[in-house]
Amino acid sequence: MKKTILLLVSLALAATVCSQQVISVRKIDKGDIKQEKLDAATIRCYYKFTQPVTADKETHQQTDTMTLDIGRKASRYYDAARMKRDSLFGDFMSNKINPSTIQSMSVLKDGDMSVLNNKGGTTFDSTTKGETAQLFKKRPTGEIITIDRADNAPKKYKCTETIPAQRWNISADTLTILGYICQKANTEFRGRNYEAWFSPDIPVNDGPWKFYGLPGLIMKVSDSENLFSFEIIGLENLDNPVDITMAQEDYMKASIKDLEKLKKKQSGGTAVNVNGGNVIMVQKKNNKEYLSLEID
Repeated sequence: MKKTILLLVSLALAATVCSQQVISVRKIDKGDIKQEKLDAATIRCYYKFTQPVTADKETHQQTDTMTLDIGRKASRYYDAARMKRDSLFGDFMSNKINPSTIQSMSVLKDGDMSVLNNKGGTTFDSTTKGETAQLFKKRPTGEIITIDRADNAPKKYKCTETIPAQRWNISADTLTILGYICQKANTEFRGRNYEAWFSPDIPVNDGPWKFYGLPGLIMKVSDSENLFSFEIIGLENLDNPVDITMAQEDYMKASIKDLEKLKKKQSGGTAVNVNGGNVIMVQKKNNKEYLSLEID
């Protein structure tokens, strides 16, 4: 699998746009990155993930669509829409910026998009909506691997945990979700109490995020404070199995706390304007604060 070409910019982030600033820019082609095949997915699930987000002192519930690809022994949980947007931005950076033709580059940290108003050339505006992390679950061993990245950094972060399946208390209560009769189960995990609904008619020991360990696919999960919820909105059998692979890169080792700090440091997105040999990058301010799923 061909790795996206990364554009690395060596610069001191400016507080204002500076014309004719000399910047060192280089492209690195990381070539073919080996992929470790963990499994082949035969089931694909789509979940509506809702979490509280605070922006400008106002808190609201943000919803993203997450994908779960499930194989016999492993699964992959990720934000397909966010990955697509990031890929498009990477293609723009690779195809529109030629280091040999750059005459000047200006950078705004915590900048405002208005600086690009009425600019000629081509502008690409990325967004930070959605989740950047990917979660790989190896159910037989209880190993859960989370991979995430930082803004403008070539290396990704990798957190490896061994998490046995949650201890669930199953009740006789039922609920119909997507036409499937589901049973109720409760558990405590990482400082929060959760209520889940699983379908025995789909005998898959998996679920969204780090949840698993029930005799059926977990269709819905919510915490007791109604802050977080995962609810299935789509389910399909894959006639052609999709490989669940993980890139064998030189990752930075990280803990859960490291990943939380990483999320807080993310920018509000990057906008780039290319006009001939002149480049303006705006790293937008991130005014969002996220509540952690894991307390303990």
